[in-house]
Amino acid sequence: MTDAMRRLVEKIAEITRRPSEDVRGDRPLRELVQDSFSLVEMVIELQETFSVQINQSDFARVVTVGDLITLFESRLSATP
Repeated sequence: MTDAMRRLVEKIAEITRRPSEDVRGDRPLRELVQDSFSLVEMVIELQETFSVQINQSDFARVVTVGDLITLFESRLSATP
């Protein structure tokens, strides 16, 4: 697990108030965050924490925790 991935998992666990063991790559985000508003709030908080921008069209393809981590890692690696 990369450092960025570990930090993302820890932050998602903190936001969703779940143990980090529950934040697995294959887990659907809808199992962690029950409503759309909370999901949007989580993504906004992650964007602010990691200083990245995620556009709506990219986020629309995110289904699992792993998808979200991959998206954030791609943005983190693109940040100078």
